[in-house]
Amino acid sequence: MKGSQCMRDSYFDNLKGILILLVVIGHFILPMDKTRPVWSIFYIIYLFHMPMFAMVSGYFSKGMYRNGAFKMERFLRILWLYILFKMAVHITENLAAGTSFMKPIDFFFEGGSPWYLLAMMWWYLSIPFSCMFKPKVVMAVTFAVSILSGYQISLGDDLAMCRTLAFAPFFYAGYYLTKEQVDKFRSAKWKWIFPACAAVLTVVFVLGNQQMFGQVRRFVYGMNYRDTNEALFAWGGPIRIAHYACTTIFIMAIMAVTTSKKTIFTKIGQRTLPIYILHRLLRDMMEYWGFYLVFTSQYRRNVALVVVLAVITTFVLGNPWVDAAFKKLQCVPDWCYRKWKRE
Repeated sequence: MKGSQCMRDSYFDNLKGILILLVVIGHFILPMDKTRPVWSIFYIIYLFHMPMFAMVSGYFSKGMYRNGAFKMERFLRILWLYILFKMAVHITENLAAGTSFMKPIDFFFEGGSPWYLLAMMWWYLSIPFSCMFKPKVVMAVTFAVSILSGYQISLGDDLAMCRTLAFAPFFYAGYYLTKEQVDKFRSAKWKWIFPACAAVLTVVFVLGNQQMFGQVRRFVYGMNYRDTNEALFAWGGPIRIAHYACTTIFIMAIMAVTTSKKTIFTKIGQRTLPIYILHRLLRDMMEYWGFYLVFTSQYRRNVALVVVLAVITTFVLGNPWVDAAFKKLQCVPDWCYRKWKRE
């Protein structure tokens, strides 16, 4: 595939901007009691935002392995950020929980926000192997493994493997997606079917049985089927497939309504990494300072306030000064790698 397919454009920056905003909103409302408004926002966001991020990440990973060469610098950047993020979250999570952060850090076990960076490393490493097979074979095997992995009781948050496998079909869907296919979809008149279907599903989820949907919502996130609801263990695979279908509808809906013109989302879509990492640390500190003890979900205006705060936080952390400082930190492995190669 030509490198031009992976070039940054306003359309994908807008997509990433929308997604990172949803990530921040989802994380900011997560500590709140799950009243119907909070639960509805939470469930709909978590249904598709990270699978779609995996797809977009796959789309921009075409250059990771080309002409027999693996882009080690890019891999080392993610590894470096994972280590830093893991250490920072270890401190803020324990502060929020009121526990000691002096205990050892287990870098090989991850069920929180750093999981995505760990999953990215696994997906990057899998690309050279996947290039040995046809895309249809890779997609079929990846999909089958993602569904069956939920039945493997021993599979969990060790090396973030449960989520890595669950989201792998979306990563490879993006990896094999071409710019021509995206442009063809965006120009098709039938694309508006997906926003309409997404609107119907939203109404169903909002008005539906909160307890029923709550039992199965984690299936799409790679959790073991037995850990979520032992009574539904046998139905885990079909339920995850149904979740994937709903997820795909929402992904296509967002792609259909996103514009290629420059918007307020364009710039923050270019700065998703610092926003993703820093907002989580801020959210933990909000818990530590007792923010959620005051702004409870008992009143809907508090929920609206938290959402507004999430929006403001997204744009503040997406400013050019924060991005410039973050890039200097992110590129430390580049300097080390170049120095090592010279020696």
